[in-house]
Amino acid sequence: MNNFTKLLCAAALATGATQVASAQTLYDNFETTRIVSYPLVEGTLVQNAPNPGSNAVNSSPTCASYARAAASQYAVLVVKPNSAVMASVAAYATGGAKRISVKFRSPAAGVTVGVVLQNSRLNTGNYPTGKFGTEFTAVTTVANAWETLTFTPSPAGGGNYDPTVAATDIDQMLFQVAPNSNNGSTYYLDDIMGPELMTVVPTAPAVRQLYDNYEGTRAIKYIAYKSSGGLKVDTLNNAVSAANPSARVARYTRSANQYDALVMQPRGAALADVTNFKNNTLHMTMKVFSPAPGIPFQLTLQDSTVATGPNYPAGRNSEYTATTTATNAWETLTFNYSATPSGTANTSVNEIVLLISSNTYVKQKVYIDDFYGPSLVGYVPTATRTISSDFAAFAPAYPNPTSGLTQLPFSLQKQSVVSLAVFDNLGRRVAQLIDGETRPAGQFTAELNAAKLAPGLYTCRLTVAGVALSRPLSVE
Repeated sequence: MNNFTKLLCAAALATGATQVASAQTLYDNFETTRIVSYPLVEGTLVQNAPNPGSNAVNSSPTCASYARAAASQYAVLVVKPNSAVMASVAAYATGGAKRISVKFRSPAAGVTVGVVLQNSRLNTGNYPTGKFGTEFTAVTTVANAWETLTFTPSPAGGGNYDPTVAATDIDQMLFQVAPNSNNGSTYYLDDIMGPELMTVVPTAPAVRQLYDNYEGTRAIKYIAYKSSGGLKVDTLNNAVSAANPSARVARYTRSANQYDALVMQPRGAALADVTNFKNNTLHMTMKVFSPAPGIPFQLTLQDSTVATGPNYPAGRNSEYTATTTATNAWETLTFNYSATPSGTANTSVNEIVLLISSNTYVKQKVYIDDFYGPSLVGYVPTATRTISSDFAAFAPAYPNPTSGLTQLPFSLQKQSVVSLAVFDNLGRRVAQLIDGETRPAGQFTAELNAAKLAPGLYTCRLTVAGVALSRPLSVE
């Protein structure tokens, strides 16, 4: 099996004739209509590129340029509607009146462009999980000029799709330009037209979630190639105290770069709507051990598909600041909203950047622990141990998998306001077991009748004192 089939897309793409575009929804014209994001780009996508050659097909001043990753034989460009799923794509799979289309400019004629439809939550990298059973193909006919590519459907080859994915399960599509090659050329896209979207379901505002305690809970990953300094996770706490009794923490050594950055991304899910953090209703926090008071810390929430090092402020949704007050002692920094660098949507954040002593050249060593940030959409922790915060612990559901009554045990360290809900794999709430009730300290067990739920994967979310703890549940 080649890299293409191991990842996301189809192993073979059928070629079909170009037809008149008749898709129903404009996803992105890179100017006024922008209802999608690009969570995975194999190559470089510039979303505000000037039109390299206006013609009758496309006279727009702005488009997108896509420099294909030559190192990837089957490079993909993922297009995902914001806070929505597609309506049934059955009509697009028949080759009838409805077609996916895009305005496209290629350096050569005869370049194959493919589209694959997916359910992103089922797609875990275990090919072909999550892939719809129809593939879509078009071929360029001119060089260095705009044309409209209209994609022709064909059935996926045997074994190259997920039979559990129905036409009503699709929430993203993938473009593949020149598949099965090591082409590194630059292409241009505009006016992406795709299947109709279901009525947008507003994303629930984010609550606080523990990102990393360096002892078993890790909801984020660290992007080494984007970071400036050196990070050592799971190191011994250098100064155990009442302010931080944890045995293990992380050590970060700031580089001498003027804008040293530690870049983090959520694991397996996007950040929920960060509005409550931008209006200071909720705050990100982090335990810090630093060499001196007065050291500024800044957190930036951004869209990684737009934000790059040299193009500030593009893609930066919001910035938050805090300053150390202690010398060689643990303290908890509370970050306050400080700026909105760009118009990036509050639902399009997929990357977090920590800046320490920004706009200086000082090398410093700090220790960090217990980082809390905006909750992740549909996050399912991989650990089997009890998930906990400072105020509560959430044990695994049992039995799991289940088809009937299921117990959800949790405990509280002190009297707290508690909510407990169950969400499906599209982020929709399907059950509310506890809704903002005040409970005393102690051990509790909520009961869920899973017989009322359709088979599939669910997330049980316990929210205590504004912090969300999540557990996976499988219903058979």
